[in-house]
Amino acid sequence: MNSSTGQMGSALIYILVAIVLFASLAVAVGRMNSGATPGNSQSLQLQATEILQFSQAVRTAVQDITVNGATEAQISFENPVAAGYPNAGCVTDSCKLFASSGGGLSYIKPQDQWLDASHNAGANYGDWVFSGNNAVTGVGTDGGSDASVELLAILPYVKKDLCVQINNMLNIANPGGNPPQDDAVTDVTDKFSGTYTASIVMAGNAQISGQRAACIQDSGAPATAPYHFFRVLSAR
Repeated sequence: MNSSTGQMGSALIYILVAIVLFASLAVAVGRMNSGATPGNSQSLQLQATEILQFSQAVRTAVQDITVNGATEAQISFENPVAAGYPNAGCVTDSCKLFASSGGGLSYIKPQDQWLDASHNAGANYGDWVFSGNNAVTGVGTDGGSDASVELLAILPYVKKDLCVQINNMLNIANPGGNPPQDDAVTDVTDKFSGTYTASIVMAGNAQISGQRAACIQDSGAPATAPYHFFRVLSAR
């Protein structure tokens, strides 16, 4: 091969490399313009998986405890991290989810990256809420009485993009790319201590009704209302 042929071959390689680099740059610019970042989707999937797995583990532990003889009122969420879960009806560790001789779980504190810091002054920000004050329409017995209240695990103040990801993984529709909005304000203040009180009925939205787990937005102004993930631990 003479020198002119070699030069032509080298020039062709340079042109092909330039095309590849230009294409890569175009993809990167497209991601920047769309607000996406490399690895963001994978990160959201991992975060959503951690939330779903922990909440499912809590649900399984509740079922195990009740199968072993504890009543719905005796279930205790007392743990060494989040205070406020005394339950006088639970007199042994066997009815405590976070005791080795009970549910055998370890409390997993929510990660900062899961949460919308604009709501950091909200009740129980940064903790799971185990609640006996919310009823989910279409789950268990409806009617708004104390007997219709579900036992829930709630992760309050979830970031919107993570909320959407959770619903995607649960095959729950996000209308217009937004999590379904409830017609009530979820009670994330009161912690379960053995008493069920029908203070909030989560209803009014076809995407929410009948769901055992979902991420929703509270009623109110869409620009400011927080997003909460919930999982039904016991339907009543």
